[in-house]
Amino acid sequence: MRKNPVANSTRPYFLFQAKLYPVLPYLIYKANKVKKTYPTPPAKSEFLTLGNSEKKYLILGESTAAGVGAKDPKGTIAHRIFETAGPDLQVINLGKNGIRVKEAIPTFRHQLNSIEDKVDGLFIFLGANDCFKLTPPNEYQRALLRLLDQINSQFQPNWIYLADIPPVQIFPAFPPILKSYLKEQRSFLRTEMKRIASLDERIVFESIELDLDESFFSEDLIHPSSYGYSAIADFSLAGLKRANKI
Repeated sequence: MRKNPVANSTRPYFLFQAKLYPVLPYLIYKANKVKKTYPTPPAKSEFLTLGNSEKKYLILGESTAAGVGAKDPKGTIAHRIFETAGPDLQVINLGKNGIRVKEAIPTFRHQLNSIEDKVDGLFIFLGANDCFKLTPPNEYQRALLRLLDQINSQFQPNWIYLADIPPVQIFPAFPPILKSYLKEQRSFLRTEMKRIASLDERIVFESIELDLDESFFSEDLIHPSSYGYSAIADFSLAGLKRANKI
């Protein structure tokens, strides 16, 4: 049930933008250098359906849901959730590397429209690209609310797991100056996520708490490895249990 909306936090972001814009060309240069140095691994679970049951979990997301960096489909979040929470379960996974929140519905419209039944639960793994692409927090808030409204209207999930934005400021591939600005951008977006989660008692949002050592990352030092995806899935399911949703 939607509660009263909370205030917007647009003004402090102008100060961040004022600091950001003079160095933005240099940040873009550094980001492009990272891409050339660490090529992106292929996706392993963009469109994946596991199991066949009336009980359904829907996963929507970017590279995290797409399994970029995983060894194979069995090393993805979708498969880990299925093998842990199943077998009386169907997991429908829709993931696309690089998308922002506002692009989720247009990207997956055909697949979403093909799902005829309600879903018991929804996992949302989005926000990292809004961090990388510097989406203003007010735009991010509006896009996330639109996404939630459409999903709620179409599927009426009993719960929604709104995954935290990964701590991009500690990704090994990024140089210090990128980490510094990404840390601030992430903070602005996470504030909006926390506020949105406070509007609906079905939404579970938790600050991510994982040991992000070398084994967590794939060869590009940005995306998780199969081990990393298992850790994310386990943390997500544990969060739902802590919130008494499953």
